Amino acid sequence: MNTPNSQHDQEAALIRRICHADENALEQLYHDYYPRLFRFIGRTTWREDLIEEVINDVMYTVWEKAATYNHQCKLSTWIFGIAYNKVRQALRNDGHFNEDSLDDMEVDNAWFGTEDAGLMQLETHEWLDSILKVLSPDQRIVIELTYFEGLHYNEIALLMDCPENTVKTRMHHARKILAVHLTDYKNASGLIN
Repeated sequence: MNTPNSQHDQEAALIRRICHADENALEQLYHDYYPRLFRFIGRTTWREDLIEEVINDVMYTVWEKAATYNHQCKLSTWIFGIAYNKVRQALRNDGHFNEDSLDDMEVDNAWFGTEDAGLMQLETHEWLDSILKVLSPDQRIVIELTYFEGLHYNEIALLMDCPENTVKTRMHHARKILAVHLTDYKNASGLIN
């Protein structure tokens, strides 16, 4: 099992190798980040057709800009910052991005949560997906980066290019929405008498 320092050291070594045009290092970094980027991009755009394209754009940027990574933030923060910008760019180019709000994005959820791991798990996935759709894209991004990627508010603020208080506000509103829907889910499921 990798400790945080050993993971940091391994990632730093990969970036150094990528700076020297080591394709195997890029392949390893791609392999390490693919599942996380897939989930992040999928849950923030709800556009299956964009996921692979954006992941490839992110990794190409990492390849091209590895020498500019200054180690002032975690590598994951840098990579997810690139991903965030690539998502915005892809949605803007596709006509699904509004500079003032990402709330008008199309939602295509047919592909998500379809694993056959039992009815209860499927229902939970469907519930989670439906709840995430209720959140604004910026709120989903904050939820994803906080709970699934373990980033701190200051790191999220850095990559979203907004004040930390804005991130906290988005999280606050997202939690309130999630709490209401969780109560509704528990009531509907018979988990609360």
